[in-house]
Amino acid sequence: MTLPPAIRHAAPADSPALATFAAEVFPLGCPGTAPEDLAAYIAAALTPERFTALIADPNIIVLLAEASGDQQRRIVAYMVIARRSPHSMVDAAAPAELRKLYLHPAAHGTGLSSALMHCALSILNAEGPRPIWLSTFSENSRAIAFYKKWGFEVIGETTFLVGSDPQKDVLLLRPAQ
Repeated sequence: MTLPPAIRHAAPADSPALATFAAEVFPLGCPGTAPEDLAAYIAAALTPERFTALIADPNIIVLLAEASGDQQRRIVAYMVIARRSPHSMVDAAAPAELRKLYLHPAAHGTGLSSALMHCALSILNAEGPRPIWLSTFSENSRAIAFYKKWGFEVIGETTFLVGSDPQKDVLLLRPAQ
């Protein structure tokens, strides 16, 4: 029997599993990217050491969701939030940034992304209202629609480098609430 996912703060011991999961799901968010560019990005940004550093950073919140089955727990989603992350296109002194929100495809449509977003907003709002920004692949209409439901609005475009491939992203902003 599979139990519903449990959302919790990541711990340093989760870093290897987070890196493995991130390497599995990241390519799904950038279709058409050359395998060598995906491999370069994963090797640089989605390592256990990188997750350990993120988890240890007091400015960063790493949440993960686990589902249980076959007597073990497995990661089905994760989210990385920066408490303070200025951006030149965001006119605010200390906006927060939603850096990553990735789900296993089997978790799409389950409400898990909304549960993670609710957790993130609760944590950030408890620290005081401020705008929150994020960027996502410009062709990811599902993600853009999801963020718009949570009050984010497209305010511009930016570039996200995957290996040596500059990807066109949209920048979205949720005003302080």
